[in-house]
Amino acid sequence: MKDASIAIIGAGLAGLAAARRLRAAGLDPILFEAAGKSGGRLSSEEVAGVPVDAGAVYVTAREEPFKSFMQEAVFAGKATGWAPSGRDSDEPWLIGLPSMDGLTDFAGKGLDIRTHTAVERIGRASEGYLLQSNSAPVGPFDAVIVALPASAAEPLLHAHGKPFDRLSEVVMRPTIAGLFVFDGAVPITEDWISRRGDLSVAIRNSSKAGRGDTESFVVHAAAGFSEAHFGAREDELSEQLLDLLAAEADGPLPPLMARKIRRWRQALVAEPAGEPCLVGAKGRLVACGDWCIAARSEAAFVSGTAAADAVLASFSD
Repeated sequence: MKDASIAIIGAGLAGLAAARRLRAAGLDPILFEAAGKSGGRLSSEEVAGVPVDAGAVYVTAREEPFKSFMQEAVFAGKATGWAPSGRDSDEPWLIGLPSMDGLTDFAGKGLDIRTHTAVERIGRASEGYLLQSNSAPVGPFDAVIVALPASAAEPLLHAHGKPFDRLSEVVMRPTIAGLFVFDGAVPITEDWISRRGDLSVAIRNSSKAGRGDTESFVVHAAAGFSEAHFGAREDELSEQLLDLLAAEADGPLPPLMARKIRRWRQALVAEPAGEPCLVGAKGRLVACGDWCIAARSEAAFVSGTAAADAVLASFSD
């Protein structure tokens, strides 16, 4: 097993968790990521020089192995607690430092991650699997873990057996996020406002450690609004999300320094697969992600770890 070659498609939290588990077992998996960096929806953007969290705004750590990972991240100075005023939960919330993608930077430390590499096809070879990427075929690999949103994994896996039929049954909903940096304090007392009409959540990004002193807010539109307006122009979306924020303020908003819109087509798990991961080819082809379990970053990590365990078990059978 020490010489087994394993590919992981997708370097979000699920793919990184799978790679960490495999590396702990003495293997050296290769991660292929279509974007320019790892992290997936644990993403942050620089807006007027301010780090603003564009995807998941916090994580919970309810179970292993994510609890241990987050303890390591806190000890390494890559995570800390966050208790914003106005939040509707007593559960401990954790954030990455200096931004949410600090968590995935920490998770990916020392891993072989090939960015700007989109895998378009998984093919059978006499000695395993070949990946057709946007550059050239790579492989062969003894096993492949697909750590992508279900809708992106389905075209790669639909021809590889019945276990992957479940991919088409997963339902995910979009989110539109507005990232705003202001020249002055926004007249809103609470740092966390949630579930009010078209507003899913508005958070004072600058209330988080590591995000600087400049006033910044993240506004997530509700899923229904995001579905209805997903293709709208960025300037229109920006004004609409600012209106949602202004409706919560006790006075006019201060001048805007900068803004960005981030659209997540596969953001929220509405109907999960209902199992830790999908396993085919006797454990040599596995699909994983938060969509397997629930709409939480922790679920992605748990699913990725389960996928790695399924692959490891296939080599011991």
